[in-house]
Amino acid sequence: MRLTRRTALAVGIGSIALGRPAFAQAWQPTRDVEFVIPFGVGGGADLMARVIQKIITDERLVPVAVNPVNRPGGGGAVGIAYVAASRRTDPHTLVLINGTTQITPIMVPNVRTLSEVRPIVNVMLDDFLLFVRADSPHQTATAFAAAARTAPARSVNFSTGGTTDQMAITVFGRAVGAEFNMVNFNSGGEALTALLGGHVQASIGNPLEFMGHLKSGAVRAIGVFRDNRFADLPNVPTMKEQGIKAENFQMWRGVAVPRQVPDAAAAYWTEVMKRVVATETWKKYLRDNVASSATIVGTDFTNFLAAQEKLYRELLGRPS
Repeated sequence: MRLTRRTALAVGIGSIALGRPAFAQAWQPTRDVEFVIPFGVGGGADLMARVIQKIITDERLVPVAVNPVNRPGGGGAVGIAYVAASRRTDPHTLVLINGTTQITPIMVPNVRTLSEVRPIVNVMLDDFLLFVRADSPHQTATAFAAAARTAPARSVNFSTGGTTDQMAITVFGRAVGAEFNMVNFNSGGEALTALLGGHVQASIGNPLEFMGHLKSGAVRAIGVFRDNRFADLPNVPTMKEQGIKAENFQMWRGVAVPRQVPDAAAAYWTEVMKRVVATETWKKYLRDNVASSATIVGTDFTNFLAAQEKLYRELLGRPS
C-alpha cells in the first residue's frame, strides 16, 4: 500500500506556483466573512484557522473582516451541518476541513461532512506522534507496547481529539497487538488536557497541538509515524526504528467554501489562500510546528482526496 506522504507526492505537492495573483477577480466579498471551525478551541484545527485569519487580516488580503467561529461536535459534522443548512450558497463563508471531516462519514455512514462543502485548497500535512506524560514509566514506544500487550484489553486509555486520532490509535493498536480504550473529545486541546491531567495514559496527535508542552517537558514524544525522524525532533525515533510496523499516517489540513457558492467566489478564495501560504508568517508557523508544506489546489486536490479516501478505507477495513 502506498502511504499518505507518497500519495501526496504522487499528486504533485510542491508543483504549484505561488506567485502573487493580480486579483482582477469577478467577485470580491462585500461584507464580513465567517470562518467556520467545526472543532473545539485549542486543537490543531482551531490553531491553524486562527493563524490563517491573522495572516489575512495583517496582510490585508481581503477588504472585509474575517471572523473565526468554533462550532464543534460530531467529528466536524455539527459545524459543517450548520454551513449546509444556513450558508450553502453564501460566498462570505470559509470552512476549515481536515482528515477528520473525511474519516467521520467512513466510520459513521449516516453522517455527512466533506461531501457537504467544496474543498478548495490543502495547505499542510501533519505527522502523528505517540505522546505520554513526562512522568510516564515508558521511555519508548516499544516499552509502551509491551506493557499494553500484557494489560487487560481496553484498559489502557488514549485521549483523542477526533476521528483521525482514533484511526491513528487503531493503526498503532493493530501494529502492536493491543486493544486500547479511546476517550473522545471535541479537539486536540481537550485531548491534551486529559493527558496532562493524568486521566489517560497516552495520546496520539500532531506536533502543533502538543509542541508547547513538548518543549516545556510536560509531555514526551516516544515515537513518530513516518519513515524518518524529524530534523527538529531528532531524539524522537520512528515506529519502524523501534520494530513497530505501523503504517505512516498524516493529517491533511485545508480550507473549503460552501458547496453551492459561485465559481468566481471559489476562485477568489483559492487565490487568497495561495497568498496566505506564500507569506513568511505561514512558513515560520510550519517550521515552529514541525509541519510539512503541502499546497494542493484544483484537480490535484480532488485527486489527493480520492487517494486519501482509499487509504482511510483500507486502514479501517471499510471497502468502498
